[in-house]
Order: sequence, then structure tokens, then C-alpha cells
Amino acid sequence: MPYGVKLQVRMNLTYAISNTPGYEGYDRVDMASIMGEQNFQRTGMVSDAQIKRVGEMTGAQYVLIAEAALYDEQNIIITAKVLDVETGGVANSAPPAFANKSPDKMQEACVTLARKLLGGRSSSSTSYSSSYSNSNSNSYSRGQDFVENAWDINMKMVWVEGGEFMMGCTSEQGSCDDNEQNVRRVTVDGFYIGMLEVTQSQWEKVVGTNIYSQKNKVNASSTNGVGPDYPMYYVNWEEAMEFCRLLSDKTGKTYTLPTEAQWEYAARGGKRADGTKYAGSNIVDAVAWCGDNSGYSTHPCGTKRANALGIYDMSGNVWEWCKDWYSSSYTSYDTNNPTGPSSGSNRVRRGGGWFYVAACCRVACRGSYSPGYRDNCIGFRVVLLP
Repeated sequence: MPYGVKLQVRMNLTYAISNTPGYEGYDRVDMASIMGEQNFQRTGMVSDAQIKRVGEMTGAQYVLIAEAALYDEQNIIITAKVLDVETGGVANSAPPAFANKSPDKMQEACVTLARKLLGGRSSSSTSYSSSYSNSNSNSYSRGQDFVENAWDINMKMVWVEGGEFMMGCTSEQGSCDDNEQNVRRVTVDGFYIGMLEVTQSQWEKVVGTNIYSQKNKVNASSTNGVGPDYPMYYVNWEEAMEFCRLLSDKTGKTYTLPTEAQWEYAARGGKRADGTKYAGSNIVDAVAWCGDNSGYSTHPCGTKRANALGIYDMSGNVWEWCKDWYSSSYTSYDTNNPTGPSSGSNRVRRGGGWFYVAACCRVACRGSYSPGYRDNCIGFRVVLLP
């Protein structure tokens, strides 16, 4: 069947599985790539035994296997099964699904098939399209994801239910820097956070400058990814806070930068945390644009896999400003909605970026810049306090 149809089916099925809480979806192209790095075959013709091996490598309990074939001139047939990694056997399968070759019909068929395979679970990110409420005023429902549409910025905000977590160099983080070592149990109240890093289009609509005028403020020689859906960069901490102030004034809401604790809690997945090293996976390539895979450029926001809360790019793409002053160690007694030191010389940055090694993309990794610093590796996302 045509390659484009096959690609559409793979993407839709992988999307539907990956955005179901507790699951990660890898299509055969992903698997072949992963195996290639582990000296497996690179042909893309992957057997069930090899898929089982991928599951073991990634820590997944189940792996989706899907196939598509041309049924007639207008329709395709999709088959899929779920492989149990531990046994290597088929854990679940579903009757073949038939779909018209139109993208909308294929997506509908893939989502339906994914839900059957996963016992009727609903996809968290798929549900965003119907559960988000549009907002251009003060009205939004606490605890429900919504879209902030002041200035037509179409900023998707994800509700993060409050809770507690271990902040810092937990066991899955591997080799950590000294500034992550004093692990502590932290409690945070519920908040909203941007599903994506602030994009260049959103920045231009709110602030009025563009990526080139920001670049010129430091006489930089290059841009590293330009377009409405690319993350905004060449933004210092004060300007990021000004973006939040302008948005707050326009909407009557309280937008700000995330505290370091809010950022790490959301990156780990909040109450849905799955104990992954990076924000949504133990494989950096699945969730992050970093120095190993970015081609030394930023990429459009949301093109890697989301984490357990449906939030994208908290690992990689650009570093993100946090509200806190930076300290080389956490204050052990400041554990209830911590906000960091009362003063300092640098502000916290989190998440790693397109130019940096994978280790910087870990959810516990910390860094700092002076508030006036700007370059092509630092951007931000916003938090809304309910």
C-alpha cells in the first residue's frame, strides 16, 4: 500500500497508545532505530522476539505491534496486538479494523482499536481536544485543562493535581551533579502548566518582538530554528516574567514562571509519575531534542512524546527559566510549596536543550543563568495559579 497511508496508520496508532497513561508506544521504525544503536539489525523488519527485547530495554511491560494493508481502492484494514514483554506471548488482540483512507477516518479507527486493545482506557492527550475549554476571559474550571486564547495565542494549559514527591537525585537518575544530591520529600499544591514551551508565535502576539529582534539584543550571529511553532529563545528571565505579567493583566488570571519544585513535579508526571529518568521515558530520543539528535537546532514544540501528564519538551529542545533564585543545594526544611532562596545572583534553569548532552535532560538536572542572560538555548513555559 502507499507509504503515506502506512505512515499515517503507524503515527495514529503510536499516538493513541503513547498518550494512554501507563503506556509507551513504539512503532517499527522506532524499534529498528533503537535496535540499530544496540547493534541489532537495521532493516526495519523486526520480529516479535526482537520486539520483546526492545520492551526489556525500555522497561515497557507491553509493546504494540500493528500492521496495515490495502483492502480495496477506498479502504484499508488495520490489525494490531499487544505483546507481553515478560512472556513474549500475545497479551491481547483485537478484530481487524476497516477504515476509509481519509486521515480523519484512519485516526478514528486507530483510536478505537487502541482503546479495545487497552481494555477501554481513554487516551489522556486525545481527550484534550474535547476536554479543553476555550478561554478568552476569566472563566475556566479548576482541575480541567483549558486553552488560553487571549490575543489568539491558543496556549494549552494542563492541570497538575497537587501532591508530594521525592525531589532531587532519585535512584533512576543515575549519575547526578552535586547540586541534586540532597533528596527531599516535597509537597506542592495544584497548578496549571503550559503543555508546550512558549512558542515564537505566542511571544510575538503578546510581547510584539520576534526571534530576530531578540537575537539582535546580543548581536548573535545565528538563529537555531525559526517558525511559529518553534520555542521562543533569546529571552532572558526578566522578559519571561514580563510575558507572564502582560498575560496576567490581559486575562485577570495569575500567570507566572514555575517554581523549581512545580517544574520538577510536572516533569516527573505529578501523581501519574512513572519513575522515568527523562520527562516521559527512560530513552532520551523518545522525549527530548538534545545534542545527540537535534541536528544542532531547536524543533517545533510537541514533536517528541509527551510525559505522563501530556506535557511536551520538559526534557530538551530549550532550557526553561524557573522563578526561583538558584542555590547549590536545596534547603532541607523548605518542603511545602518551596520557592527557593529569598535572594541570589542567578535564576534556575531546567530541562536541558538542543545543544546539550542527554544527562542535562534528566528531570532532576539543575542549572542557572543570571537573570539578564539570553542565548539560543534558553526559553520558558508558564504556570497559572488557580
